[in-house]
Amino acid sequence: MYKLVVAAVSTVLAAGALIGASPRSPAATVVDVLYAASLVTPMQGPVADALRAAGTQLLGEPGGSKKLANFIASGVRSPDVFISADPSIVAGLDGVGSSTVFARTSIGIAWSPKSRYNSLFQRVAAGKVSLFQALSAAGLKLGRTDPQLDPKGVLTVRAIKAIAGATVERQLLGEDENPNQIFPEEDLLARVDTGEIDVGFFYHIEAVSRGYPYVSLPRSPASQVSYALAIMKNAPHPQAAQTFATFILKGKGRDILQRAGLDYVTPPDNR
Repeated sequence: MYKLVVAAVSTVLAAGALIGASPRSPAATVVDVLYAASLVTPMQGPVADALRAAGTQLLGEPGGSKKLANFIASGVRSPDVFISADPSIVAGLDGVGSSTVFARTSIGIAWSPKSRYNSLFQRVAAGKVSLFQALSAAGLKLGRTDPQLDPKGVLTVRAIKAIAGATVERQLLGEDENPNQIFPEEDLLARVDTGEIDVGFFYHIEAVSRGYPYVSLPRSPASQVSYALAIMKNAPHPQAAQTFATFILKGKGRDILQRAGLDYVTPPDNR
């Protein structure tokens, strides 16, 4: 009798599972994206939300572009799409099916309105104090990313050196790998939020997305950065990769990233 009851219950549960698995309620499409951590705020927020509403689940992982490229090259990660803050990293990566340089931004400094140095850097923004004088303030905690892992870290060193000279660059930053200033790109914004860092080197899109005051470095080739989107040749979800690329390059994702502060260089046609 016990076996009959169990069998009956199992039959009911199985029938319920079949009813729940209606063909009109398919599982969400998945797209796996590795992306430069400078895009983390819009990607984890409105981009992921818009994709979810359209039936696609974003499995995104932010990080320094060099670090993510190393993951791909070593086989640790096999994403559908890779977005790098340095097109040369994509160009040197095996396994790329197609790529597009689609947007750009500038590098500068950003800080929390709650920062103890807020008034000083507001004066910088107003042109009343020089940027390099403010960055030399006693006790200032400066944050930047690792030039070995992140293009922004490379640009920070290169831009300061090009704009102010090697002597000033060394006075402000110390060694390229100065452990007192270097933090993972994905953590840098959070450390400004908590006050662990007073001011950091960020891309314009990071400051706009976070609502931080921002002062760009004097314009030069060394202070500009471009983003490249690559669809991987052996993408685990090839159709989702194409859909995501269209969404970012020409669709709603483009609108979201432009509102977040990214300057697009690709034409907005065929939307």
